[in-house]
Amino acid sequence: MRIRGASLATEEPTYGYRERGFDHARAFQNRVAEWAHDGDEEVAVLRAPTGGGKTATFHELIDSRPLTLLVYPTNALLRQQRTRFEAEGVDAAVLNSNTLEGRSHERTENLLSFVDRFGADHEVVITNPDILQAAIQDMYRGNQAMDFFNRFDAIVYDEFHFYGSLAASGLLLQTKIIPERIPDVKILLASATPNEEFVEFVEERIGIDVRDISSTYVDDGDRFREDVTLHRHEERRILDAKEAIADELREAIASVDQYNEPHVVLVFNSVKDSNEFHRYLSEEFPDVFEHTEKDNGFDTDDETVDLDEVEFYVLNTTSKGEVGLDYDIRLLYMENPGQASSFLQRFGRAGRESEATVHTFGLGQGPWEDEMTFPRFAELIYDTLDEPGMELNQLSDLVGFRGAYALYVREESDGWFNQELRHDFEKNVERHDQWYGFIRSINSEMDEIGGLGGKYTEESDAAKLLRFTERCFETFRGLRGRSLPAEVKYPRGDRLGLTTYDLTTTLRHYNIERVEKGDVFVLGPSDDSIPSVVTARLPEFETEPTRYDEPTHEIESTLQTKIHRKIDRAALNADFGVSTELLHRFFDIIRITNAVVPSRLTTANYEIHINDDGNGPPEINTTERQV
Repeated sequence: MRIRGASLATEEPTYGYRERGFDHARAFQNRVAEWAHDGDEEVAVLRAPTGGGKTATFHELIDSRPLTLLVYPTNALLRQQRTRFEAEGVDAAVLNSNTLEGRSHERTENLLSFVDRFGADHEVVITNPDILQAAIQDMYRGNQAMDFFNRFDAIVYDEFHFYGSLAASGLLLQTKIIPERIPDVKILLASATPNEEFVEFVEERIGIDVRDISSTYVDDGDRFREDVTLHRHEERRILDAKEAIADELREAIASVDQYNEPHVVLVFNSVKDSNEFHRYLSEEFPDVFEHTEKDNGFDTDDETVDLDEVEFYVLNTTSKGEVGLDYDIRLLYMENPGQASSFLQRFGRAGRESEATVHTFGLGQGPWEDEMTFPRFAELIYDTLDEPGMELNQLSDLVGFRGAYALYVREESDGWFNQELRHDFEKNVERHDQWYGFIRSINSEMDEIGGLGGKYTEESDAAKLLRFTERCFETFRGLRGRSLPAEVKYPRGDRLGLTTYDLTTTLRHYNIERVEKGDVFVLGPSDDSIPSVVTARLPEFETEPTRYDEPTHEIESTLQTKIHRKIDRAALNADFGVSTELLHRFFDIIRITNAVVPSRLTTANYEIHINDDGNGPPEINTTERQV
C-alpha cells in the first residue's frame, strides 16, 4: 500500500520565529509561542507528528525564560539533544547520574551546585525524570534537595508518552509540585502520540488548566512527510525472513557510494532477536555487517558503543529507537509492537526527508486501503491495534502513594524536615491520606513481630506478608521500579560486549556459560530445543520458588496469584491490623516484578545469591551448583 506524504498548516511567523527571520511558521508552532509568551495556563500539551517540528517550539520557552529544563526519557536522547541545541547556538548542559558524585547529602549538594554553576552560563539543562524523582523520594537526602525544582522557569517533558503507569505517576507528581513552587512557570508536554489519560489526570485530578495545542493537516501546507510504500509480511518476526532481508540490505548498500549516515533501520521487539540478527550478519553476510551498527538496550552501558564516533549505513535497534531517530530513513524494517502509539512512533521515523519503503512484520490483516493519507493511516492503526490506556483511579493511587511515601521516608529518616514539604506531597494529591495511613499501619504491625507479647511469630504467614509488603514499598524510591543490574558479557555479533543489564531479564534470553572474577556473567545463546529452567526465590516467598524464565507478564501473573492468596489468608486472622482491602489494592496497582529483587536465582549450573538492603545496588554472589 502507499501512504501519501503529509503537510501541516502554516502562518505568518510570530515572536521568535519572526525575529529569527523565518518565512513562515507551522500553525502549532505559533500557538506554542503565544502560550509561552502570553498564555495564562501553566501547562500546555503539544500534539504534533514525528518530524513535524516539535523541537523548534522549545526555543520559544528557552528564549522567554532565564533557565529551561528539558526532560527526556533516555540518556541517549540527552546526548543527542545537547548536540542539536549547541549546533543551534543554545548553551546546554547535561545532568544525569554520571554527572553527580557521592551519595546522600553529598549528592544533594552536588545536584544543587551543578544547577547553580551551569545555570549562570547556560540557557538549558537537559536531564531525565529519574533525577527529579530521586529528589522527591528523598534519594538525595536533606531538606534542600527539593530546592532543585525552584531553579527553573520553564520545563519541557518531551516524548512523555514513553512512560508506563508507575513512571507516569512520578511525572504527574512532578507536574503537580512544580507550579506550586514556581510563580509563572511554563510546563510543556510534547509527543506525537500523547497519553490522553495523563493529560486528563493533570486537568481533572490535579486541577491545572491546560492549553491544548495540536498540529493541523492540510493539503497545501508545509510538507513534513514524503510518500511511503508499505509492505506487510506474513512473518511475525524479522528473523523469520532474515536471509531475504540480508540480501535486500546487501543490494541497498551496493546502490550507494557513501556510508557515513544511516538510511536503513531495523527495529526489533526484543534485544535477543536484535543481537541474534547482528550475529547472523557477522557470520553469513560480512559485507553487510561491515556497514551495520547495533544500538539496543544491551548496548546502552557498553562503553565501546558510540554511534557518534563511527560511520554506518544500517542501524539495528529495538524500542529504544522509537524516539530520537532523526536520520533520513529511506528503508525501514519493523516488527509490530502490538500498541498503536509505538507502531506510529516506529513508522514515523521513515519518510521524513525522502520517500521511503517500510516493511512491517506481524501487522496482520486489517481494513487497509491501497492508497491513503497519513492521517487516515494513523486512524486505521489506532482502530486495528490495541492502545492500553492508563486507568485514572490507578494513577490516583500511584500518585497518592508516591506522595505519602515521600513524606513517610522523611519522617522516619530525618526526624525533622521543613514542614512546607507537606504542601508538596499532600495538597491536591487525591489519595494521599489513604495511603499514608496504610504505610503507617504496616509499620505499626511490623513492630508486633516477635518478642514478648508480639502478635506474630517471626516465621508466621502474617509476618512474611508484612515484611514482603514493606519491601515492595521501595519500588517507589525511584521512577521506574527496581532491577538487578549485573555486569554481563553478551554476544554482540563479532565479539563479546561488556555491559550492565538487568540480570533477571537477561536470564530469560541467555544461558550463563561461565562466571568470571567479580561476578561478570559471560552469556551464550539459549537453545530453544533444550529447556533451561531458571527459578527465583523472592524475600518472604522462600518456600515457593517461581519460574523466572517465562515472559514477564506470566511471571507477574503467578506472583500476583500467590500474594492475593496470602492476603486472603491474612484476612481470616481477626487480629491482623492492616486493611486487607488496601493490601489487595496495593498489589493491584504495582507490578511485583518491578518492585522486588529476588533473594536467589537458580539456573542449570549456578546459584546466584542477592543481598538487597535497599541502600544502593544489590550485591551479587554466585556459586557453581554441584549437579
